[in-house]
Amino acid sequence: MIGPNLANVGARSFIAAGTLKNTDENMARWIRNPQLIKKGVLMPNLGVTEPEAHALVAFLRAHQ
Repeated sequence: MIGPNLANVGARSFIAAGTLKNTDENMARWIRNPQLIKKGVLMPNLGVTEPEAHALVAFLRAHQ
């Protein structure tokens, strides 16, 4: 497996292994800087901009 299981990620109650309530704002924060949210997480900071993060959130919400 290369990445996390994103099946139904838009419909989950929590993200980041139960660290954050699954809101649009929290998901965007997690996408932009996962290390800030959860120390030692394997997900790297990919330099995603705020507009890109919000576009990714919209995409993930569409896959519930």
